[in-house]
Amino acid sequence: MRSDMQRPPRLDDGRSSDEDTPLLAAPRYSSMAVSAVADAAAASSPPPPPPPSASSCSSDGGKVSISVTDRLCTFEPILVLLCFGLSVSGVVLADQIIYQSCVVTLGYDRALCAQLGTRSNSSDVAQLETIVQPYAAKITMVNTILMSVLPALCALFMGPWSDKYGRKPAMIVPAVGFITTYVMIGILSLLSKRFLVDPWCYVVAHIPAAILGGSTVLMAAIFSYLTDTTSEANRTVRIGILQACTMLGAFVGLLSSSFILQWTNVPTMFFLSAGTVSASCAFLYFCLEDSIKPDASMVHRQVREIFRLSHLAELLTTFFKKRSFYDRGIVWLTISIGIVTVLGAGGGTVFFLYTRRQFGWTIQEFTIWQAVELLSIVAGNVIGISVLKTLLKLPDIWLALLSVLNYALDALIKGLARQGWELFLATGITPLKATEGAALMAICSAIIPSSEIAKFYSIAMAMTNTVSLASAPLFTYIYNSTVATSPQVFNFVSSGIFSLNVVLVGVIAVLLRKRRKAQADPLFTQDSEILT
Repeated sequence: MRSDMQRPPRLDDGRSSDEDTPLLAAPRYSSMAVSAVADAAAASSPPPPPPPSASSCSSDGGKVSISVTDRLCTFEPILVLLCFGLSVSGVVLADQIIYQSCVVTLGYDRALCAQLGTRSNSSDVAQLETIVQPYAAKITMVNTILMSVLPALCALFMGPWSDKYGRKPAMIVPAVGFITTYVMIGILSLLSKRFLVDPWCYVVAHIPAAILGGSTVLMAAIFSYLTDTTSEANRTVRIGILQACTMLGAFVGLLSSSFILQWTNVPTMFFLSAGTVSASCAFLYFCLEDSIKPDASMVHRQVREIFRLSHLAELLTTFFKKRSFYDRGIVWLTISIGIVTVLGAGGGTVFFLYTRRQFGWTIQEFTIWQAVELLSIVAGNVIGISVLKTLLKLPDIWLALLSVLNYALDALIKGLARQGWELFLATGITPLKATEGAALMAICSAIIPSSEIAKFYSIAMAMTNTVSLASAPLFTYIYNSTVATSPQVFNFVSSGIFSLNVVLVGVIAVLLRKRRKAQADPLFTQDSEILT
């Protein structure tokens, strides 16, 4: 992306049973250009399920306040602001990295680099795009790994910690990290007007957000808070409102980003992100009542309690403990599906680059497509699930199967696309591709005890996040190797990876059938588990 003094804006170139539970889902996003949106909605493959009833206590002295259970929505406005802030500048950052890679690292002329991402018919610009994109993809890959691994490690400690000391701190701390990161990026973009700023500086600027937990800790805390403050009767509605507000913020941010950029400038976009995340953080701190009331005698130990190794022992115990009626196998397979989904979604690391190379899309065209993608996901999660669950009485396991098939089909169509409108076609005919997490969440809801929910959220999200160690380098390598001749190849790899989930969902269906038979047999007393 460019600084204002470097080149002009180039925008408009043209959720009571294991299987049958009503649900509302939380979607998954996966685009390099909007990795921040994936942070905001990393509910994107939603974490494992909330327990069947509101939690009444937490471990080691933490007391859950259930007086807020029946309140009207007070948490959701925070999500609107938060998701807006995390999405509005995502594509701008991706473009900035491309431009500065061209000018600073590769040493090309500013005027020529300014034409990248425009509808230029110059063969020199097309050739330059194939040279610059592999380098920019490497920067994005490192940034993706940074924002996955460090937050995953933080989640292993912050999950058990929040059971004792509250959900609000576990939400505020990552938000502060994002604010710091956006301010740093804004300053860097200001400096780039007068100086040559190495694009790797933007990776360094993401360190505060990564060290303070990033989206992994943030989303684990959000789902734990929602579990604490809802009952079985109203949880589904609250999940739906949570979903809608998350989508609203991300939708507005994505759709408006290119227009705001046209009216303002690059640094303003990042300071806008910092300001909206700050507003959501202030709303959270002053207006939201915490669901956990820590023991007053332990408050002074909050900070030093965070990095206790005993927290890791608790997490491992929760994850590996024996569970009856095949429950452990079902839970493990659920996490495995999340891991495979994240792996297959690694193609999003280079998708923005792909649309530029293959279709010559500008920022505005890409953000419009992403907004349509969000609307498709909302329709699939709200309208689609309502029809399938309420009218057709489709079991959750079948809904999960439809979802994983949608993922594979979506990637396949994108790989076969030769015109930009075909990406809109892929989005329109695969609206259920983000519903598998909610379906599996409902299946697992009778399996995970409420006292273990935050720990389970943390270890599940940590495991799925670390998959980026493999997915980002894998897809970056594939794209860089084929960008000059067949840049669409990575989509076929994604489709193949997503297809593995069909097998995993089938195994869960078999275990659920055996589980029902085992529970119906009064003579069945032994522990029924699979060997993994």
